[in-house]
Amino acid sequence: MAHSNENLTWYEKLSHKLEDKGLQFTVWTTIAILIGGLVELPPFFLMGEVNTPKDVTPYSAVELAGRDAYQQEGCFYCHTQMIRPFKWETDRWDRNREYGPEPYSKAGEYVYEHPFLWGSKRTGPDLWHEASLNNNATWQADHLKNPQLMSPGSIMPSYAHLFEEMVDADQIQANMKALKMIGVPYSDEEIESAPARVKGMTKGDALVAYLLKLGRDQKK
Repeated sequence: MAHSNENLTWYEKLSHKLEDKGLQFTVWTTIAILIGGLVELPPFFLMGEVNTPKDVTPYSAVELAGRDAYQQEGCFYCHTQMIRPFKWETDRWDRNREYGPEPYSKAGEYVYEHPFLWGSKRTGPDLWHEASLNNNATWQADHLKNPQLMSPGSIMPSYAHLFEEMVDADQIQANMKALKMIGVPYSDEEIESAPARVKGMTKGDALVAYLLKLGRDQKK
């Protein structure tokens, strides 16, 4: 049964027009996609020109084990790792003024991050400058074990179990070998000595080492 155009909404009228001109709509859509692709091409080819700060170093075997624990527990769901270029943000996350005149995060700082752990939600604080904000290893360990004791009112769950779980030394060595294949400059000696460096270490201890690495290289 035919419907009067008078009873149609503007959206329905537009849909009918597009349906009547399917070929033209396809052509214009293709052109729009091509234009969008051309806009994206220059940044793609400039990706290799990101400057790597000379002080940025790969994670040690212990820190890498801590990073694995961080990912294993899904810490990035509640914590970001990116200081945005806003004054109110840099004032908050560089309150000790240790990161120079431009204390926000730079692309080169993440050159050895595989994968990136930028996160998208700050249920908890951003951790990218944690080495500056709180470099007390004992506090960090106690906070992981009992967040509410160290930060009253915190909704963070306890991760005391990580201090009872041992690091898998063979897995860390395998991870370092894989990372070397994609460009992380681990030496053969570092890879060879990795199992000995994490032997007898808990995931909790490794996680503390990882947290105290965040932002440490970027300090001025």
